[in-house]
Amino acid sequence: MLKIKIFAIPFLIILILSLPVHAETPDYSDTREKIAVLNFTVLDEQGNLIDPLHLQHTELLSLSRTMAMGISTRLVQYRNFDVYDPMLLREKLNIAPFPPNMTPYEQAQILMKEHGFNQVITGSITSLPNVVVLGLQRFDLSGDQPRLLGSSMATAPRTSDAPGQIDSLLSSLFPPETQVIERSIEQVFVAPSLLRISLGSTHKINPIALDNMGRPLQEPTFLFISSDESRVHVDEKGVITGLKPGTTTISIRGISRSGGSGSPATMTVVVVPPVFGIRVGSLLPQAFEGGDFPVKMGFRFTPSFDQGGPKDPIAEAAKAASADPTNPLAYIGSFFSSLFSSGIMTFDLDFDPSDELLFALSGIQRTSSGFLGTGVGYATPLGESETKGFVFRFTAGTQIFSFSRVTLPMETNIDMIFPTSGTGKPSFRFGVNFGLDLFPL
Repeated sequence: MLKIKIFAIPFLIILILSLPVHAETPDYSDTREKIAVLNFTVLDEQGNLIDPLHLQHTELLSLSRTMAMGISTRLVQYRNFDVYDPMLLREKLNIAPFPPNMTPYEQAQILMKEHGFNQVITGSITSLPNVVVLGLQRFDLSGDQPRLLGSSMATAPRTSDAPGQIDSLLSSLFPPETQVIERSIEQVFVAPSLLRISLGSTHKINPIALDNMGRPLQEPTFLFISSDESRVHVDEKGVITGLKPGTTTISIRGISRSGGSGSPATMTVVVVPPVFGIRVGSLLPQAFEGGDFPVKMGFRFTPSFDQGGPKDPIAEAAKAASADPTNPLAYIGSFFSSLFSSGIMTFDLDFDPSDELLFALSGIQRTSSGFLGTGVGYATPLGESETKGFVFRFTAGTQIFSFSRVTLPMETNIDMIFPTSGTGKPSFRFGVNFGLDLFPL
């Protein structure tokens, strides 16, 4: 008997866990404003209310309903209102049509006080001999009395042209920040038009879109295009990143579902390299052979101009295609010549107070991830060193840390020294430097 009870315990636990749990259901009620759109009333030439059922021109009755349905459709597309057209008022809330002699003010008062609507939109149609006049009013409740929040008016030459005025009526009925009808973009502005950023830094573009009346549009969509993605990258949010020194144009175009995007704005972005640097390092072969790290210091001066200037991509491609594929020296020569022709010229001044002074002019290709270059210079002794001659320098490095106007680079120098005296022989040396690079304001 005891065994039966033991085996029954797991089944009881499963049965208890499978029972439905009646938890309190959270309230996900609609928090949008409740708005009602009524059929348009019809007025005579003196402004008196007319029952559309007694008119000889029954097209006004159809127009009254058509205008209400068209306005309701636009408000539903806006998606920020809980919209009730005359059909929903009757079928869903069981609100019968109001008597034709009741004024729009009285209709709005009943709907807001007795049925809990936040806003009510009413309209009027006046048929004159040569024109149809359309009026629109928007009410909310202030205390116990309706308050007129907005009104608009439009005209149409014929009854059949009146529905085409719905967008114009709604655009004037609501304030500019409530874009019930999407307004087309007439023009895009961006400031500043000229921007200087440091290599590797980022900047957020904040353009402004205006409609044909000069009003700013709320939360417009923009398309950002860089004329040279290799120098300046821009993402879909308008954040630009400086990748290589040089000048690039950013085009900003507004995107509108209405089809009007207006004239684009342009921003010129200049990516600047560091203008001054400090280096501290050592020559590794001497350190390993003698057990001592000879400390060397250096300075880097980079004028803020692009030595190569703008390049013609077609000419560059033709030049590359004309290279002899069977001659590897042609590729090596082309590589080093490109560093001189299109790189940023940097003046190197390295010295060891007890050894030598070295001056070099290098063409440096810089990117946001690092730099590479070649240069020529001259080394002269300061103390007991016998090093004296022309120097061919190869430089490679990267930024370890980057800040707004400061980077901390690690740099490698390989020098080939050709002595000017007859007794010396060409020699190589390898050095590693750490330092600091400063960017201009």
